[in-house]
Amino acid sequence: MATVLFSSFLVFFSLFIINTAPSSAATSKAKILDELLPNGDFEKGPQPSQLNKTVIIGKYSLPKWEINGLVQYISGGPQYGGFYYPVARGVHAARLGNEANISQTVKLKRNSYYTLSFGATRTCAQDEVLRVSVPGQVSGELPLQTLYSTDGADTYAWAFRAKSKLVKVTFHNPGIQEDPACGPLIDHVAIKELIPPLATT
Repeated sequence: MATVLFSSFLVFFSLFIINTAPSSAATSKAKILDELLPNGDFEKGPQPSQLNKTVIIGKYSLPKWEINGLVQYISGGPQYGGFYYPVARGVHAARLGNEANISQTVKLKRNSYYTLSFGATRTCAQDEVLRVSVPGQVSGELPLQTLYSTDGADTYAWAFRAKSKLVKVTFHNPGIQEDPACGPLIDHVAIKELIPPLATT
């Protein structure tokens, strides 16, 4: 079962334009962005020397991403201690510990609208929240559920407007748990440009 959450301001706008097919003339002018972020599936991992068991050592050790705080590089499936980590796609994912975040700067079209989609799940019994943000806009606070889909994780989406050509996208775990490693598991981060309908005469 997939859970799709949009920022309140863009809900109607996003649903309206997603269902509106752009004309061939519009699509021929420029490529429409609809793809994974670079290493958005986290299948390119840190070097063995940049890992302490599963904990990533070094701010830029996860290819294409910048990390802050306790971030783990996780392989999906059964874990030591009887835990099981579902991964949305592929084999690997990133797990954000207390107050940890990962971010990536993406080249976009200024004033265009985009939606980020990603797989996420909670990994501990406590309530977990994932904060998604870009500079200059209200962040999205996404409460994570315990429901697992056939893909291995819930699917979320968050829409925003690019206010510059370079936009830093950040995923942050704002929680403080007794176990500092507790936090959301994130995978398969993709971005799609939302094309507004052409005016008709």
